[in-house]
This record gives sequence, structure tokens and C-alpha cells, in this order.
Amino acid sequence: MEKKLINNLKLKILSVFIAFFVWLAVVNISNPDITGTQNVPLEVLNESVLTSSGKTYELLDDKNTVTVSYRVRTLDSGSVSASDFRAYIDLADMYEPTGAVPIKIDVKNSHVDSVTAKPAVIRVRTEDLQQKPFELTPKYVGKPEDGYSQGSVSLSPSKIVVSGPQSLVGQISTVGIEIRLDGATEDLTGTLPIKCYDANGNEISLDDRVTLSRTEADYDQSILKVKDLSLNFETEGRVADGYRYTGIESSIKSVKVVGLKSDLAEISSITIPKKELNMDGATADKKVTIDLSQYLPKGVSLAEGESQITVTIKVEPLETRDFVLGSDSIRQVGASSHYSYQFDRDTVTVRIKGLTEDLDQLTEENLEAEVDVSDMGPGTHTAQVSLQLGAAYELVSCDPLQITVHDRTADETETAAESQDTSSRPAESESKMEGTSEASSSSAQE
Repeated sequence: MEKKLINNLKLKILSVFIAFFVWLAVVNISNPDITGTQNVPLEVLNESVLTSSGKTYELLDDKNTVTVSYRVRTLDSGSVSASDFRAYIDLADMYEPTGAVPIKIDVKNSHVDSVTAKPAVIRVRTEDLQQKPFELTPKYVGKPEDGYSQGSVSLSPSKIVVSGPQSLVGQISTVGIEIRLDGATEDLTGTLPIKCYDANGNEISLDDRVTLSRTEADYDQSILKVKDLSLNFETEGRVADGYRYTGIESSIKSVKVVGLKSDLAEISSITIPKKELNMDGATADKKVTIDLSQYLPKGVSLAEGESQITVTIKVEPLETRDFVLGSDSIRQVGASSHYSYQFDRDTVTVRIKGLTEDLDQLTEENLEAEVDVSDMGPGTHTAQVSLQLGAAYELVSCDPLQITVHDRTADETETAAESQDTSSRPAESESKMEGTSEASSSSAQE
């Protein structure tokens, strides 16, 4: 019989239901007290007590909620919720030396009693409140399309005030908005959130105690056309005697400028006027610092880099060098076929002034020496040798030549006469001999 009762499932289920209803009857009759808990949001009252004295606060326990414990009758426990309690601290009750403030609980449900809060006390740290103005600055992300560059930007508002604990406000280095330029070819406008950055340019996540006078800013960002302009240099003045100006060297040859397409259409170079590059009396290289911004057309500005460049006026000393020319290398200009010309020497010394590097390239062949004999008649003449030197060289001196001119026709006539005179002399002798023989014969006959 006992074994039958133990193995009967229906009896087991029936016994559970009977036990539950017995328990329910007991509870309804006795209705005992039980302990309950609720997580209740923590309120902070009288913040103005601190803000009016230029201070702010921070809850050290980092608590936003409080655990409220209470006693309630079993049958009433289902009607209790977190909204039946109000947990708060009153900063006017703060104990200054420790910063402790008691947590107070207001109960809105009459069925609960023995209410306690955990924790019972919140520690509060106070700090001086700081208000600091900041100029808004743009932070650019990405780059415009090739051939374009960001121009000026207009922000509204241009400045804001940041308020908060001194330790947090002190971490802020700059305040601004983040403008994306990726592939831009035209002006950009819009509204962006204001962000705070530290000294390394990293965005700072703001604490709830830090407030901004404005959280957004409007912007107008111009996008300008970029153009590469060559630099032209004008010079004036003369270097000292014995020196030569050899050119201009500049730290850059061209600059990138930005502006409206219409402003850039008519310009291809920037000319530095000669007043900037005066070389009067220079005996060595002269360096000049020039501010390019002074010579940019209206509406055009440099795209990048410094506006000041360094320009060097190159000045080098001249050297004097002697060259020896063979007289046979001197071309006779205007020579007549009726005359012959004879120089009084085999070589001519020419002294030339120029830069060392240029003189090293000079040879007898490329001196192209010549002498003008077109107006010379028979006799001896003094002539000056001329050279085709070019602008790189200066003729200092050249030995004059003595040229003897002979008349080829007269010489030939004289030679012919001498030849004829020589051939007639034997005939005369022969005639004289015949005459002498005849005279001798006559004498003999007599």
C-alpha cells in the first residue's frame, strides 16, 4: 500500500496544489512584513549654492542612483515601485571639510516603512568654475581636387565661451569645427557641431559639467583655383670696374598662387621690378630678400609657403689673359690681287679681359683675327688687328702690325725690263766687234 502511494504521480501533483493553497491561506491570515529594495534616481538640489560662489561640483562616488531598502506587508509588496521614492542630496547641507552630503529619501507610498538609503552619504568635490572665451578655428580633413585649394573661411559665431571646472577647461587648447574638403572644386557651406581639442589637436570628450555657449557654427568655405606662376627679375645699375654681372639666382623659380579663375586668367608670371635689384658698385654676390606678396595682382595670394624669397645678384671678377696669334692666322680683309702683303712679324700678342670660365674656352681659331688692308697702297703701313670676340670678352690691347704692300704689276714690269735688257746686250757686243773688224780691215788695205 505504501509503495503504491509513493509511485502515484497524480497524488504527487495533488499534494503540491494542496500545499500551495495551504501556504496562501496562512499568508492571507498572517500577512507578515518583508524587506524590499528599489533603485531610485539621485537628484541634486540647490546647485546654485555653489554656482553663485563661482564653483562647480563632482560626485566622487559617481552615483546616479541609490538603492532604497524598505519594509512592506507581503500583500502590499506588489504595489511598490521606484517611483514611490525620491532620493536627493541638498548641496546646502554639505559639510565643507569632508564634502559629505547626506542622502534624503521622500516616500510617496504609505504601505512602506523603515526606509533606508545605500549609500547614506555622498561625497562631493568642489572646484572653481571657469569661463573662458575661444576663437573658433577650422580644422580641415582631406584635400580639394588637384588644381584647387582652400581659401578663406567665414565662421558664425566667430567665438564662443566655454564654462566648466577649471581642471577640465584648462585641458582645452582650441575650439572649432571640422570641415571636410575631399575632392572639393567649389565653395562649401553648412552647419557643423563645435568640438574642443587638446594641445596635440586631439578631440576632447566633454564632461557633462562643461558647457558651450553655442554647440554649432555656420561656415562658408571658399575653394580657389591654383596656378603656377614663373618669376621674372629686372635689374638696374652697374657693377664696379673689373667685375661683371653674371645673372640672377633665386631660392625658387616659380610659385603657386590661388584666386578666382577670372583673376588668374590674365597672368602667367610675377615680375620683380628693377628697384629691388640694384647692383651699383657691386664687387661680390649681393643677396636681396623680396616679399612676393607685394607684387601679386589684386585678389591673388600665395597658395603655400612663405611670401619672402632670397634672390642673389651674381657678380664675378674679370681676369686679363694674353693670347699669341700666328700672323698666318690673321685674315686680310679687302686684299687686292694686284698687291702682295708682308707682315713685319710672325706672331701678334693679344690681351683679352673676361671671366675665367669664359677665357678657358677661348682659342686661336675662335678669336677670328683680321686686319683691313683695303685702303693700303704700295708702301709700309701700320695696321690694327681686330677680333670677333662677342659680348663675353673685352679687348684690352693688341700689338700693331707693320704691313709692307708690294705692287705686283710694277714688279712684273721691272722684271720683264731686266730680262729684255739682259738679252739685248750680246747683240750690241757683236755689232761692236764687227765694227772693229771692219776698221782693222780698212787700215790694213791702206
